Amino acid sequence: MYRDSDSWILHADVYGTADGFEVFVEIPGVHRGDIELEVTPLVVKVWGVRKTICQGATALAMEIQTGRFQRDVHLPYRVDTSSVSAELKSGVLHIKLVRQKPVKVVVPVQSRENS
Repeated sequence: MYRDSDSWILHADVYGTADGFEVFVEIPGVHRGDIELEVTPLVVKVWGVRKTICQGATALAMEIQTGRFQRDVHLPYRVDTSSVSAELKSGVLHIKLVRQKPVKVVVPVQSRENS
C-alpha cells in the first residue's frame, strides 16, 4: 500500500484547566528541530515536516505519512502569549497556555443634553 499525499493531518486534544488550556498534538517520528510553534492570543499553530524514515532504499510499502504538516487550534478564550511552554515527549507535543486576564477599562460617560 502506498500513501497518496505528502501532507498529513495532526490530531490534537484541547483541555480547559483552572488557569488556561493544555493542548496535546500527536506527532510521532518528528524531531524537535523539525517542529515550529506559533501562538497568538486565540490560535495555536503547529507546523513542520516528518522526514522519510529510511533513506537510500527502495520502498516496498509506504503507509507512514511523511512530508509537511500544519495544524491550527482555535481557542475559545485569549491566552497570554508570553507564558507559553511546550514539551515533546513520546511523540506527543504538550503545550501549556495561560488564560489572559481580563483588562478592566473605565470609560467616562458624557452627556449632551440640550437645555
